[in-house]
Amino acid sequence: MLLQRQYSLPNCTLRIEGLSSQVGAEQLDIVTLCEWEIIGQNQRIKGGKEFLVALLNSVPAAAQTWLSGVKLRRSPQYPIQVEIEATNQVCLRIPRKLLQASPEENSAANNAAGETLEVRLTWLQLADLVEALDQLCSDSQTLPTLIPTFHSLPRRAIAPAVPLRKQLMPLGIGAASLAVMAAVFFHLPVPERRPPREEALPPTPEAVTPSAVPTTPQTPNP
Repeated sequence: MLLQRQYSLPNCTLRIEGLSSQVGAEQLDIVTLCEWEIIGQNQRIKGGKEFLVALLNSVPAAAQTWLSGVKLRRSPQYPIQVEIEATNQVCLRIPRKLLQASPEENSAANNAAGETLEVRLTWLQLADLVEALDQLCSDSQTLPTLIPTFHSLPRRAIAPAVPLRKQLMPLGIGAASLAVMAAVFFHLPVPERRPPREEALPPTPEAVTPSAVPTTPQTPNP
């Protein structure tokens, strides 16, 4: 039994057709057709499982790199190249070998062997394509083992935000300042160590003996 899945958004529609490896099951795990329709351009791009896998491995990863603002040393070689052409426009270059076409289109593609199909999208159309692919990956009844190959980038693949020359400049200035300060301190005389002065103790008050008061003898009355 042929199974169909459709993920519709304002700017694109993603349709998946296929079969189930288990008789009578509703789980689509064998892809026979992947059709991507771009709303507003009257353009439908068709392919098989390889085309779907290429979309999953290329488009979300490129969009994630741009949104994060991480600059790479070199552009990664995804199956489908996604490049920025203008402020609000991107270009997808899809190898024709991943696509399915009619006999007339196949003959034209054979004449242009090795070429790619260029598809221009706005940022909104690209965002809707990423959302459709995300809905596909979240659908447990459609290709549960097929997920986009996201992985953390190694540090050597990320271009430094500050050029190496500017990174080393503060280090050189700091080393030069340290050398100058060391030379200044080298020529300063070594301070002499003085023994601590003994503090004079305050005099202890001596006990004062009270002097005897002289008594005047009384004169007898006559």
